[in-house]
Amino acid sequence: MSASSLEVEGLRTEFVLRDRVLRVVDDVSFTVKPGRALAIVGESGSGKSVTMRSVMRLLPKTGRVAGGRARLGGTDLLGLSERQMRKVRGRDIGMVFQNAMEALNPTLTLERQLTEHLLWHGVCDRAEAKRRAIQTLGDVGIPEPEQRIRTYPFQLSGGMRQRAMIATAMVTQPSVLIADEPTTAVDVTVQRQLLDLLAQLKARGTGVIMITHDLGVARYFCDDAIVMYAGRVVERGPIRQLLERPAHPYTAGLFSSTLEVGARHRPLQPVPGAPPDLAHRPPGCAFHPRCGQAEQRCGQEEQPLLPWSEDGQREVACWKAVQHV
Repeated sequence: MSASSLEVEGLRTEFVLRDRVLRVVDDVSFTVKPGRALAIVGESGSGKSVTMRSVMRLLPKTGRVAGGRARLGGTDLLGLSERQMRKVRGRDIGMVFQNAMEALNPTLTLERQLTEHLLWHGVCDRAEAKRRAIQTLGDVGIPEPEQRIRTYPFQLSGGMRQRAMIATAMVTQPSVLIADEPTTAVDVTVQRQLLDLLAQLKARGTGVIMITHDLGVARYFCDDAIVMYAGRVVERGPIRQLLERPAHPYTAGLFSSTLEVGARHRPLQPVPGAPPDLAHRPPGCAFHPRCGQAEQRCGQEEQPLLPWSEDGQREVACWKAVQHV
């Protein structure tokens, strides 16, 4: 498939438990165009990873997509059969999972794991698949790829495993690459190298979605961002504008609780309280119990995403922020 946009509209995902149904992703929409990078940011439990696992149709048995659409190049991913979806995963959409050691099979060599994507999708024959696998390992910065390709994941360092995970996702040259916390558990040197690698993919026309809680990483690499809280998008816009002038109090709280290089004189101020229990979601804005600017209206009415800039690039789900535009 040639470079295509991924368009997600009104996505809703539920977990079905014994005595209740939890809405963990609620009306999430975004678009990722070729050669652009979108950051999905928020605290743990905000619905970032579940959103993309819903698009990839990789939910656990208790999870289900309750509504919405996800289109890649005009193909509705949520309407495909499981057999059809298997042809999309790995070929048209690649995913770098958060824990490389769990995502990679410890009993198979890197050669087996990289070439099986190409062979299963019928991209090329075995000899060409091995050549591409070696080249991709070299592209991600693994030294001596001709020898390393015969190793097992447990024989690699954490940084090397993460690179190998990225290699398995990019070997088929997908239209969209999803990276779930790709720089977690690696040192700053390896982190920079991984981000530079993803930047090369973006320059080749691949659309990249980065799931992260690290606003510094998002600022460095991404073009656009959506901020999620309790399964909903509370703010969206170009990443630099969003971080330089956050509109939603939650976005401002995330920024003030994150230390970035060069921000020596900015005190850290953690967001007070804790994310809500989705089984007992507070009425109105889910963030209002933690918000120092909350008004009576905030606890009574759900705020939709409303325009926050004249060009329409920024939206925010906050009554008070919209009043001060």
